[in-house]
Amino acid sequence: MKNYIIPSIVAFILAGCTSKTNQTTTTTTTKNQSVKTTVTPDECSTINNLISSYDSGFNSIKTDKVNNQFTNQWRTNTHIIGANCTVTLNKSEQASYQCQTPVKTQTQTIKSHQKLAKQLRQCLTKTGWLESQKETASSIYSTFVLDTKTPVITLATNQEGIGFSSRFEIAPPLGL
Repeated sequence: MKNYIIPSIVAFILAGCTSKTNQTTTTTTTKNQSVKTTVTPDECSTINNLISSYDSGFNSIKTDKVNNQFTNQWRTNTHIIGANCTVTLNKSEQASYQCQTPVKTQTQTIKSHQKLAKQLRQCLTKTGWLESQKETASSIYSTFVLDTKTPVITLATNQEGIGFSSRFEIAPPLGL
């Protein structure tokens, strides 16, 4: 995956330049090149609303309950990736929000992961969140942590068989 990341990021950034109102502009400098990117307040508000709804068990985004005898799970009306996001209540009565979607090609997988990781980075790091990213030949993980009381945000992209899958999750904090 590493061989495609830098060209994919550059291509994505160049292809994604738009002009919207109420945007935050960030300038990133890499190898003597300056690239401006933007994140709208709406993009950050969705993420911030999800983080805020963690304390209530994501009650504000739950829709219908999934019929499953082994776990308490609900569909949601908020989708960060894909169209099948759920809220799951674990045995300790802690809720987590997760979305998973298949992605067709490796190039599309990397672009999608980097786009969302960049959005998360721009929305979260300005308020003190720390990001760690781990990459292997068949996966990329971006994890965002604020402290031991705030939920952990994970974006994982993996090769699964002959295809790829991306997963976004807001889960209980590391300290619990």
